[in-house]
Amino acid sequence: MVYLISYDINEQLFDYADLKEVIKTLGDYQHPMDSLWFVSTDNPDMEGIYRRLKACLRMKKDHILVLNIPNGTKRQGWMPKSFWKWLRAQYD
Repeated sequence: MVYLISYDINEQLFDYADLKEVIKTLGDYQHPMDSLWFVSTDNPDMEGIYRRLKACLRMKKDHILVLNIPNGTKRQGWMPKSFWKWLRAQYD
């Protein structure tokens, strides 16, 4: 499974290193943009992943989004070739 994780947090007021470390523990990952991560994992519990990440948020104005990207989902964008290679490999 590949999950897209995105967030909008206030890094000027708080250190969110713990959030980023939790994301890294979820599985093989790519971090192609400042607040965008793709994680490949065998864990089908998206709600559990969301709860672990939400526990790292500090303010009510912080937001987080977790989406499952199933194989066959149409994707388009301008990203490094290494990212596209990694993403394709997750579905082979």
